[in-house]
Amino acid sequence: MAIDRGPWNALVDDDGSNLVGTIWNKDKIKTVILDPTDAALAAIPPAVPPIVPTYGAWTPVDVSGAGLVFAYALATYSRFDRWVFITMQIVYPATSNGLSAKIGGLPAVVSAPGGGACQGYGVLRSWHLPENLSELHPIDLTTGGFSSNASMSGLNVKVTAVYLTV
Repeated sequence: MAIDRGPWNALVDDDGSNLVGTIWNKDKIKTVILDPTDAALAAIPPAVPPIVPTYGAWTPVDVSGAGLVFAYALATYSRFDRWVFITMQIVYPATSNGLSAKIGGLPAVVSAPGGGACQGYGVLRSWHLPENLSELHPIDLTTGGFSSNASMSGLNVKVTAVYLTV
């Protein structure tokens, strides 16, 4: 980014009488002020383009291997650069399946292990987001292990989570 040289070009050197021109010596201004300023401005890196957030919906699906179909599923996400914010509300079908509950279909792959929180309807759970997958697993707060599909049977849960992606 260059300096506007118009005002500098308009300067007239003083002839020594202090009656003509300006008190500025053009050569001194150029080498002492203008050239170093140009060099400093040239060293500034170009502006980084702004991060444009993306928003959308995603579809939670059962990836536990039990082939469950949720009675209700609604999910949205916001993505800011590598940060992904998700919300989800699902109603588990009635089931006695003992496999670990796993919900897939996240809008982006998890690049660092993370966790989320479940809220609402008296159902308290923590959620684990395993690295390099696009799924989350409910954690049984009593045992600390993963919840089974049977323990989630009929539950209406709301989940919010934040994680990093690639």
